[in-house]
Amino acid sequence: MTREFLPHRNTQYCLGLVADQSPANLGKAEWFHFFDRKTAFTMGPAKNAAKNNTVVIFGFISRPKRGYYHVTFSVAEEFPTAESATTLTSEFVKYLESVIKANPDMWLWSHRRWKHEWKEEYGPVIQ
Repeated sequence: MTREFLPHRNTQYCLGLVADQSPANLGKAEWFHFFDRKTAFTMGPAKNAAKNNTVVIFGFISRPKRGYYHVTFSVAEEFPTAESATTLTSEFVKYLESVIKANPDMWLWSHRRWKHEWKEEYGPVIQ
């Protein structure tokens, strides 16, 4: 994905990432406590945001009633170079857990977030 966006690095663009899947490469993932379970999260989006100093915005879609949807965006970090990729991802984990608790019907449990088991070799689990 990084190579695909290199030509756009000097232009303004908006990149939306759907981050509700488990990471494909566990060697590059970091593990966080998510709903009281050790859960792998990909670090690529946070690393790229910090590297490119790209504003990080979290978004969530809710359904107030059948056939109607509402999108809420919030600025998570205006200056991501001031934070580590781990801190940015930790904030995302907290945000994701809070919106799921508030709107459990909008979470696709079929995505199997916990299909990978944590092992000592993966390193520490971040609080």
